[in-house]
Amino acid sequence: MRELLWAGIAILLLYGAWQLLRALAAGRRRAQESARPARREAPAAEDAGEDDEDDEEGFEGGFDYAPVARPLPPPAATGIPPAAPPPAAASAPAGPDAFQLELELQRMRREVAGLRAALEVQQGEIGGLHESVRLLREQLESAAATPAGAPQYTEALVFARRGLPAELIAERCDISVAEAELVRSLAARGEDAQR
Repeated sequence: MRELLWAGIAILLLYGAWQLLRALAAGRRRAQESARPARREAPAAEDAGEDDEDDEEGFEGGFDYAPVARPLPPPAATGIPPAAPPPAAASAPAGPDAFQLELELQRMRREVAGLRAALEVQQGEIGGLHESVRLLREQLESAAATPAGAPQYTEALVFARRGLPAELIAERCDISVAEAELVRSLAARGEDAQR
């Protein structure tokens, strides 16, 4: 169960990283489009053809996706408790994308907090189950020490706990004196274990 929770957290982290990369790429695309000189008006057919070429090639210039350096807002202004400082390459773009990323980050933090709470509950339940298993083991061991298989030994054990001598136990339960001595020693050991 613990592995399943860790796998879920890993999937959420990968999903968050993927969304962050998508948002960074969209911000760069907008920055590149705003940096380009205004195109002159061309017929609609030519514009559609040029847009298709851009989509097929990806970004102009191949894999030119270096982040644009922007100052980060102070942690108190975002409402996020300060954690480890984010890497400089992953600075959030300004505008609607930053808001969307912030919402996604808050949602993921709530999900992780929920998963942690569920994990704590499960660990508490597992601890209770361990305690129950321990108690059952002790009961089983004490039952195994008591020869409950044969009624004459059960009765002999009762007499031994009362303090009757081995000869009297052997006579009343129809067992040998050696068996009665053994039952008396088991009863004495059981009383010592209970103290």
